[in-house]
Amino acid sequence: MTSKIRIILVGFYVGFLGLFLGGCATAPRVDPFQTRLYAGTYDEVWLASLKALGEYPLKISNKDTGKIQSETVNGPYNDLLFTPVEAIELPEKFRYSLKFNFAKLVTDDDRPLTRVRIIKSLERFQDFYTGWTPYPSDGLEEQILLYRIEHILQMDQMLGEQ
Repeated sequence: MTSKIRIILVGFYVGFLGLFLGGCATAPRVDPFQTRLYAGTYDEVWLASLKALGEYPLKISNKDTGKIQSETVNGPYNDLLFTPVEAIELPEKFRYSLKFNFAKLVTDDDRPLTRVRIIKSLERFQDFYTGWTPYPSDGLEEQILLYRIEHILQMDQMLGEQ
């Protein structure tokens, strides 16, 4: 084998290896929670969050500690909130609960801000022996709820101006 062919083959293998490893390393990182800041008082954001959670059975709703937790719901998504376009792998194999954490913040010019953090504890039924195991959330339902809260706040603000 000549040295030119050997150099070309080594370059091909190095390029292929770099492409293969680089493609694996670019997977997006999914946080275990979703967070958003809202311009508004703590009370306004709290009420908007409760309105957005209207279709969820609540287990804990404590305004003083800034925590809301839903009951355990079967399936990867709430059917009343979101109907996926593609079929999902056996929804009865999944269950989840949502946890909301609230924090009062203030901007530099003393305007009130409220931080809302949503944590979705999704579990998948593995088998009889293993039972329920943690499963990563795709963040879609959390984003939908944060979007709803934002729009409820906007609607309340527009109705209050009239």
